[in-house]
Amino acid sequence: MSQWLTQRARPGDRLTLSGPMGSFYLRHGERPLLMLAGGTGLAPLLSMLHTLQTQGSQRPVMLLYGVTRDCDLVKTDALDTFIQQLTGYRWLPVVADENSTCPQRGFVTDHLDDAMLNNGDVDIYLCGPPPMVNAVATALRDRGITPAGFWYEKFIASQSAAA
Repeated sequence: MSQWLTQRARPGDRLTLSGPMGSFYLRHGERPLLMLAGGTGLAPLLSMLHTLQTQGSQRPVMLLYGVTRDCDLVKTDALDTFIQQLTGYRWLPVVADENSTCPQRGFVTDHLDDAMLNNGDVDIYLCGPPPMVNAVATALRDRGITPAGFWYEKFIASQSAAA
């Protein structure tokens, strides 16, 4: 869609648009939150963090933000700002590149610990590429964890606009 708008759309073209129809939105609750972002999957989680901040939420929030290379980390200042705005909020970058300067190297699944999973008494929001989403689901299953809430969105890279 964005390529069509920037490369092919012309003034006067008519568009029919509809609102979002997904199910990836922040639910009300009191359980701790575990947010897992892969690359551009950070965008909806940032929106959720803003919502929590606006609501004055006291829910503990842990965000793991996975990327391929150090240069792929974006919005780190915004993520840091939430430390002052949300009680019990922490975030960790995770960089897959073994030559990264980031202390957490590897994949997000390598850094899921028992405290984050809270014996399953946790609401998990996961947004990233399909292999990451599948790997997290497998890691939870392999550890015998069934989260109280588990919502995910698979971000798929846009393809070239059809000719």
